Amino acid sequence: MLRKIKNWFNPKKTSDKKAEMTMQLLQMLDITHDDELSCGEVNDLIDQYVELKQRGANVESLMPLVKHHLDLCRECFDEYEALMAVLEFEEAL
Repeated sequence: MLRKIKNWFNPKKTSDKKAEMTMQLLQMLDITHDDELSCGEVNDLIDQYVELKQRGANVESLMPLVKHHLDLCRECFDEYEALMAVLEFEEAL
């Protein structure tokens, strides 16, 4: 259904900021799942996710809901990157 709406709505002018934001929202809605994690839930799991990633584990298959959330949420992804940077810095010492 969302694909039909996106195709119908597709703005002709890319300079129209409201239309661009609406398209981004529709795209995000299109890739959401019923079993998504909240930012709080991801925050509770992010340290485990980072540690597994540092060990070389396939976190995408072990924690797919966390990975999916990080793909969608810039704030949580920034937290993930910061934690990765800290661990990499500690390893370099």
